[in-house]
Amino acid sequence: MSDQLDRDAAGSLVVGFSGTTATDELRRAVAGGLGAVILFTRNVASAEQVAALTDDLRAERPELIVAIDHEGGEFSHLAPANPWPLASPRLLGDLDDVDLTRASARDAAATLAALGIDLMLAPSVDVNSNPANPIISTRSFGRTADVVSRHGVAFVEGVHEAGIAACPKHFPGHGDVAVDSHSDLPRVDRSIEEVKAVELAPFRATIAAGADVVMSAHIVFSAYDDQPATLSHRVLTGLLREELGFTGVITTDALEMQAITKNRSIEDAAVASIAAGADLAMIAVGTADPHALTARVADAVRAGTLPAERVSDAAARVRALATSLGGRTRQPGLDGAPIREVAARVVANQTFPALGPAPYVIDLTQGLHPAWNPYFSGLPEIFARVAPGSDGVVLRGRHRDTSAVEPENDAIAKAAKAAEGRPLVVAVQDAGRTPWMRDALTRLLHDHTQDVFVLCTGIPEDQALIPEGTPSATTSGRNLVVLEAVAKALTRQR
Repeated sequence: MSDQLDRDAAGSLVVGFSGTTATDELRRAVAGGLGAVILFTRNVASAEQVAALTDDLRAERPELIVAIDHEGGEFSHLAPANPWPLASPRLLGDLDDVDLTRASARDAAATLAALGIDLMLAPSVDVNSNPANPIISTRSFGRTADVVSRHGVAFVEGVHEAGIAACPKHFPGHGDVAVDSHSDLPRVDRSIEEVKAVELAPFRATIAAGADVVMSAHIVFSAYDDQPATLSHRVLTGLLREELGFTGVITTDALEMQAITKNRSIEDAAVASIAAGADLAMIAVGTADPHALTARVADAVRAGTLPAERVSDAAARVRALATSLGGRTRQPGLDGAPIREVAARVVANQTFPALGPAPYVIDLTQGLHPAWNPYFSGLPEIFARVAPGSDGVVLRGRHRDTSAVEPENDAIAKAAKAAEGRPLVVAVQDAGRTPWMRDALTRLLHDHTQDVFVLCTGIPEDQALIPEGTPSATTSGRNLVVLEAVAKALTRQR
């Protein structure tokens, strides 16, 4: 019983780790039954390195599941290993071509498959109904349940065509919040009827499309429970399992997020999430200790605070998914045709004035976030690559503080001075929820009245902030290939 309990306890965990090679400790954990590992930027140096890493891990136990967050947009954990980054979900939703969304997902998933990654922690099927949402933004396909449902289904289908597993998230829905669950506990006070009509609709659709895994949200839905969904038996078992009929694997979001750990330890959260109905408790930090976590889950069973059958059921679901993945046919990596098509449509569908080969680019963007790692420094880098005469500056907000910009001196005034006498491109990202960015945009447009262009790189609702008559366009996300195409159009580079 003890050996099986330990293997089941390990099988209910997904952990992160540091470095680009597997440590001896991680190898032992995999051999001992660890359910899954999750990769991040810290684990990626090149395509060859990632493939070697996943091969080494599976040499310890072939049934190991290897997962990665891969939603699309500015942030890509696979950047060094992937020349054709995935478009942002919001851009795919705005183009509203489900065939293109399906092809985009298939292309991205095929790249993962070629690297030995078999669980794509996407799509985000949150309905971004609150433009002030600080964490979802362009990670969502759109603002209505219909758009998100249709494109969520197409995305899942594309991932399956590539032969790997898809994971709609963040259940029951992270779209109607104004709080980032990485830093605090959000709360949604909609009625059950409203939740069913908006938040749950895309999950119903993607579950019907065969979603393999569903990820929970660290959010209180007061109509159901006063506990975060990740720790709620009513939400994970009652709603997701019994009412929506989901039979696959339920994974938590990263349990180290402050929405969960402000009031409990990661270890206690892991036990509580499994008791609530999760099959994989995720501890994504690089310092995760799979041995200690396994022991904590097993000890909870021995103490009678966690039913043994619940842990056995969780591990069995994870093993069943691993077995099914082993029998799927995987497509080879494709050639990036979908993202090139997306970029071409962005340029063709909008008007871009000829600014000449040497504009000044002021990139107003959100602060760096601990959950993400941008794979390019900003728009000046992109413009300089396609138009070497250009120049510019990136001004980022502070993380968790949208009232000021870095650096603390008058960076806006310095940027405006540098742009004098040159065509100006001002980029904004989710300015509608960012006071300093709105103020900066107003100031820059007032001081620089000729040859100016505004590019909305976040949610397209920012277009409402641009004065009438000011040339502008939107990219609904920050994808390298799309932004390069826009830079070429504005500078007329071929």
